Amino acid sequence: PKGPDGYIVSGRVYISSSRKGSLNVDALRDTFDAELSGDGPQILILHSHGSEAYTPAPGTSLVWWGDARTTDFRYSVVRVGDEMASVFEDAGISVLHDRTLYDYPDYSASYDRSLSAIESYLAQYPSIHFILDVHRDYIADSAGNPYKVVSEIDGLGTAAQLTLVMGSDGSGLSHPRWMENLKLAVAIQEQVLSDYPTLMRPMLLRKSRYNQHATTGSLLVEVGAAGNSPEEALLSARLFAGEMVEVLQARSK
Repeated sequence: PKGPDGYIVSGRVYISSSRKGSLNVDALRDTFDAELSGDGPQILILHSHGSEAYTPAPGTSLVWWGDARTTDFRYSVVRVGDEMASVFEDAGISVLHDRTLYDYPDYSASYDRSLSAIESYLAQYPSIHFILDVHRDYIADSAGNPYKVVSEIDGLGTAAQLTLVMGSDGSGLSHPRWMENLKLAVAIQEQVLSDYPTLMRPMLLRKSRYNQHATTGSLLVEVGAAGNSPEEALLSARLFAGEMVEVLQARSK
């Protein structure tokens, strides 16, 4: 953004909100509730729209369905989740990665199905404090040609930009602690932007919950858009997960 008009601004973080009502900007800088604990899986990664895919190199043989969707994990957000999980594990943080396609073959009610899975995981592993629902965006011109969103990272190459999409109580459904998720999101985005100033697009605060009422450490992360290459998305996944590790480990000291 070139200026604050139309945004809620907290430090480096720009938030575009469709939720009605005021927002306590000062509270966004407070310490978030969720933190790492000692034992058991700490992070759950899953994909409510796991068939969302990227644009592979020309000539790649790939079966598509819908708008840039595939069941081939090599080119979808599921592979991005694998990359994030690897970064967390290398940092000594136990993670579960659910690679189930909750949107295939039936896209409708995918969030209902992923919520059932979340509730099952939390019942089995009460140690889970953080949930990442990893997606990708779809941006196209009037002719339907998909765009890519990019950030040039010195020494590393071209990364896909990321967007955090945060839920709230704006839909009328119960989500009493949505601000805790938002504080976590602001802390992570601030950390990412301190090292990679163009990697994050403005955060989106929405009326819907996106299943984020399940924990106070839930985030919906859009990694790039359909026009991005898988390689650009994987670089972003590594960078984002590494910055999230920094935030979580600092919180737990």
